[in-house]
This record gives sequence, C-alpha cells and structure tokens, in this order.
Amino acid sequence: MIRKLFFIATTTILMLSLFAGIVSALDTQAGVAGKVDAVKANLENVRAYAAAPQSAGLNYAVDGGLLYAGRPGEWRKVATPDGVIVGAVAVDSSRPGLLYIGAANELAIYRMGNNQQWLRVPLSNDDVGGVTSLAVDKANRLLYVGTDTAGVFRLRDVGASLIAGGRAEFNAPVLQVATDSTGAGLIFARTPDTLYRGENMGLNWSVVENLGSTPTALAVVNRYPATVYVGTADRGLLTSQDGATWSMANDGLGFVPGSRLSIDAIAADPAQLDVLYVATSFLFGSTTVHRTPASIQQTTNGGATWQPLLRQLDAPVAELLPVSGRTGAVYALTLASRQPLPIGAAPAMVESAQVAASDNGFPATSVAAWVIAALAALALGYTLLSDLRSKQGKPATATVALRRQPASQR
Repeated sequence: MIRKLFFIATTTILMLSLFAGIVSALDTQAGVAGKVDAVKANLENVRAYAAAPQSAGLNYAVDGGLLYAGRPGEWRKVATPDGVIVGAVAVDSSRPGLLYIGAANELAIYRMGNNQQWLRVPLSNDDVGGVTSLAVDKANRLLYVGTDTAGVFRLRDVGASLIAGGRAEFNAPVLQVATDSTGAGLIFARTPDTLYRGENMGLNWSVVENLGSTPTALAVVNRYPATVYVGTADRGLLTSQDGATWSMANDGLGFVPGSRLSIDAIAADPAQLDVLYVATSFLFGSTTVHRTPASIQQTTNGGATWQPLLRQLDAPVAELLPVSGRTGAVYALTLASRQPLPIGAAPAMVESAQVAASDNGFPATSVAAWVIAALAALALGYTLLSDLRSKQGKPATATVALRRQPASQR
C-alpha cells in the first residue's frame, strides 16, 4: 500500500511540474509587455542603442524595429505594443526599471515603469512622422524627443504620466538629441546641416554658428560641469562646456593644417565618464568629395589625447556602441552593415547555436528538464500500472494452487 501511494504522489508531482513549466513558457511567449520572449546571440540590424548606465547593467538595442535587452552574446527580445516599430530607446540611470522607446512609424513615445506596462504618449495629432532620438535629463526629470518631421518635443515625467512641455520646430529632420543632466538645463539637437542649442530646459533655442564646419556627430558627457562633444565634417572634434565657446580636441586624431578630418561617430562610456570613442575619416577633393575611412580611436582622459584602437576600416562608421565599464571595448556599425563589428577589447561575436535557446524561444535547458520530467512521469505511471496488474493476478494463482493441492494428495 505504501509503495502504491508513493508512486501516485511522485507521478502527480512530476505531471504538475511539467504543466507549470509549459504554462510559464507560453506566458513568456505570449508577449506580455516588459517580458522577454526570444533570445539570440548576435544583433544584425541595429538602428538605436542605449548603453547600460553601470558596467553590470543591461544594454538596450533596437534591432530591425524590435527592442532587445542584454549584453554581447546574449540578447533577449522585449515585448512592445502591437504595431509599434521601435526607432529610439533611452533609459533613466537615476530610476532603475524606467524605459522609454520612440516609435518610428508614428509620433508617439512609450514609457514602461516598474508595473511592466507600456504607457503610450502621443506627441501630436496632426503631424505624420516618427521618433528618431531620445534624451533624458534626469536632474530635471525631462524627456527630449527628436523627430524626423516635427522638431524636438519636451516632456516632463511626473511619475504617473508624461506632460507636454514645449516644442521646437526645425526645417530638417532631427538626427540626434543630447542633454546635460547636471541641472544646467542645456539641450542640443543635430540636423544634417545644423547644431541647435537649447537653454532654460529647452524653452529657448538658437543656432550654433561658430563651429566652422558642418556638425556630423554629437555627445554630451555628464561630468561636472557637463562637456559637449561635436564632430565636424572637416575640423575634427570640438568640445565645449556651455555650447557657446568651442575648442579643438584633435590630439592624436591625425589632424594637421590643410587636412580635412571628419568625425563620423562619437560614443561615450556612461560608466566611465572620461572614456570616449570616435571614428574618423579624411575627405579629399573640392568639386567631388571622396571619403577615406581612417581609424577608430579612444580617449581615457576626456578627449585631451587619443589612441588608436583600429587603424584601417573598410567602410565609414555610422555609429559606435560602447561596452559599459570596459575600457577599449566598442562595437562599430558602418554604412555598409548595421551588424555590430567588435573593436578593441569588445567580445567577439558568437555563433547563434551557442546560445542556450531552442528555435521557438524556449530555453534549451528548460525544454530538456520538461522532457525528462515527462519521461519520468510516464515511467512511474507504467510501473504503477504494472504493479497493480501483478497484484490483481496473484490471488487468482494462489486459489488455483490451493484447489489443486488435495487432488495431488489422493
């Protein structure tokens, strides 16, 4: 009797565990907001990136219009609202778990907090377009939204929602927005030909006219005071602490009088404020301009000097993706490919098969455990049935034997 109860209890537990595991996996696959439902080793078509504020944190990347969270070698898809093509992503380092995305196919942003639900905030009901860039001013709890058709929007995060706080209209698509988060209230926006400077937390805007060249890249590093880095088409890298006066920061970048040094991309390591990366090219010609990709360089002293990470490039760099907290580790996206290329100490790409995930997105280890549990349950069930059958057969055999015994004695 004890053996029978043991078999029944064990089989029941295994079957319930199997059922619970499958239900949990299906819930993940259903795409509930904030949960992950796929995993892959490599990003392939990156259009936006938000590096982790700390070295051990999660990075966010927009890959083919989908949102992924993770780190090199393991990226997990984050479910987003139906129909949204993600165009931009930003995090608030002062409030863990707060995430913003901008839609590429509508003038709207979405915010997800600790409740793991997306809040939709429309920017305009009249204009058609999409979000191109996001920047968070954590000191003033402001979100700046760059768009391709409607300029820059300013929103205040009041916790329960986002409140519209102004709009600056430009005559060209906004490619980048970057903000000071130290409390100074400065905001910068870059279009294909112009750099704009916003004061008073984006309420007043003006054109930056003293760069001496077309702006090609933009970054703000929030040390005290904040430092603005602007790449140019033929004057190399310029820096400023107020956005009004600028100085060159080309020591080690190969800029000499008469040369045309172009800064194709800038990226700052948010976990190390003095570590930045730039990608450079040289321009040649007057009527027809030719670009020759030159190098990817790093600085560990805020741009005072630069050292090369890679001296030869096959194509100009479009964007740099730093690995937070790891000096000399950065990925490059080029004009020829949006698949991240590891540079310097960045971990090399791994084969997709090395990621522990099955084709349908379930972790391989979980699938194996469920299979083992199912087989064990079947084995125990079969043993239990066999045991019951054998016990049912024993009394009949004994009765026959007792009946035959007297006959053999006669």
